[in-house]
Amino acid sequence: MNHEDAKSTKGSQRTSLKKQEFLRLYYEEGAMRAFRLLFVLLTLAFAAFAAEKKPWKDMYLQVGDIKMHYLDAGSGTRQLIFVPGLMMIAEVWKEQISYFTARGFHVLALDPRSQGLTTKTEAGNTYHQQAADLFVFLKNLGIEHPILVGWSAGVTVLLEYISSPETLQPEFLVLVDGAPTLLNQDDYTYGQTMQQARNLLLSIEDDRAKFADQFVRGMFKSRQPELLYQEILTGSSKTPTGTVVALFFDLFTGDRRSALPRVTVPTLIVMTAERRALGEYMQAKIPRSKLEVIPDAGHALFLEKPQAFNQRLEKFFGEQ
Repeated sequence: MNHEDAKSTKGSQRTSLKKQEFLRLYYEEGAMRAFRLLFVLLTLAFAAFAAEKKPWKDMYLQVGDIKMHYLDAGSGTRQLIFVPGLMMIAEVWKEQISYFTARGFHVLALDPRSQGLTTKTEAGNTYHQQAADLFVFLKNLGIEHPILVGWSAGVTVLLEYISSPETLQPEFLVLVDGAPTLLNQDDYTYGQTMQQARNLLLSIEDDRAKFADQFVRGMFKSRQPELLYQEILTGSSKTPTGTVVALFFDLFTGDRRSALPRVTVPTLIVMTAERRALGEYMQAKIPRSKLEVIPDAGHALFLEKPQAFNQRLEKFFGEQ
């Protein structure tokens, strides 16, 4: 082979290699484009599927100076109203919404003032005001004697609601793992010390994200899917930090024990095993109350043990 032929061969080889490299990159890029398109289509399909599967309608109602977001499901003649705890949103009641609508209840779950998708306000972030909002909410919807279910700080809302002279008496109350006060005082030893309360408030101000993560994961006794933790954390992040501190301050400095004997309607108290003693204290103070304890569950017992929780509520409603 002469020199010119060798040069020609090497040139052809380089051209072939370049062509092969071009084709490889082309097909790899094409595969990536196809993968990205498939990912987008699957995401859209999943979102559409999830939207179709929601057993509720997202609704808004003007309540005084705020527009309140709530979930509306079912069309029964008995209204069941769910009030979540501090930082929490209406969707935490998803297991109860589907269960009770299937049993003929008209179910509504709300985002309280400055939580979830409800209007955020700089003032009025107290449980007295949330109770007043609940009264206007029910009045504007023409609901006179609902079954009211409150969890955690939602129990505080219901005790404030019952204490108001304007309140229309509910059919029943359900108080879920809440307390009339969070501070230890006198003969009440079911709360925290002032130093513990101070440490909690400071932890929120120092690192809200870290506090929220520990708070949410600590609501369960057993490990839950990471997706559930993230859903709750995303919802809780919608409450401004200043509002979280203000509401915790109200919980720590407020004392609603005097409201307990004024609860005259049939009341179900649902507690974790760790808070049985607090449940027994509340049962002794509320005249027509019954205590149910859910074992092996954390603070978010209605999410961790939904079947046990739902069945106890259904049984209580049927007994009255």
